[in-house]
Amino acid sequence: LERVQPFLLRREAEHCLILGLLDGLRSGDQWGAAPPLMGLVENSGEVAAVALMTPPHNLILSWIGDDSTIDAIAQELHANGVAIPGVNSSAEVARKFVAKWSQLSGCSVRREWAQRIYQLRRVTNESRAAGRLREPDESAHALLTKWRAAFAIEADRTLPEQAEKAAAQPLQRSTHLVLWEVEGTAVSMAGFTGRTPNGVRVAWVYTPPELRGRGFAGACVAALSQKLLDDGRKFCFLYTDLANPTSNHIYQTIGYEPVTDATVYSFAQEVRR
Repeated sequence: LERVQPFLLRREAEHCLILGLLDGLRSGDQWGAAPPLMGLVENSGEVAAVALMTPPHNLILSWIGDDSTIDAIAQELHANGVAIPGVNSSAEVARKFVAKWSQLSGCSVRREWAQRIYQLRRVTNESRAAGRLREPDESAHALLTKWRAAFAIEADRTLPEQAEKAAAQPLQRSTHLVLWEVEGTAVSMAGFTGRTPNGVRVAWVYTPPELRGRGFAGACVAALSQKLLDDGRKFCFLYTDLANPTSNHIYQTIGYEPVTDATVYSFAQEVRR
């Protein structure tokens, strides 16, 4: 982290996922049984690219990286027999890595998501739906577990069994969830995770289907974002799925500004007969 942070901070919003995961690892977060893979490419003693993978999740590559650094990462990982389920980076870097990795490994490739990274400096829309933000207590545990599983199934396309198993586990130390409630009833959820030196990433935004269309998610995210800014964060970051125009519009209404696009690819080993 000490070695790569100055490099990553040149484009903090783009690298909020890597920076946040590194901060979480430092504070004791763990993802699965396998240790994280952390790598960097140096050119004349300077950091030229960064790679991070927390198995079983995808490899994440820095936004900055030319053809030679992308090739160097792919060749090094392949030479060491590293299994990669997929890759997440800028559209250009991800596309170049996918081409090289497919060539080296023989894996087939599928584009999973087109995403957009947003950054918020101030909340611009003060209009809120009915209700208020509140911290969850023990009585909300079952509801949050249910909503976490539903979020993973819907947003991350996780299989129901896997989603329910993951939701039953305690949250990572760096992750915190809040609720939006109306007249004492929880109607929406949001959270934050992945602290960077100047910001934090908003995530886990979920409203049950039967309660959507009433502005609860937007109100929840707006209130949470304002609280994070009031607590000293300069920025809030947020990833969206470009296939969901509604959420992209809602976040921009709150004050989130688009920074860049990201693409996620998955790999599958070809079966040769």
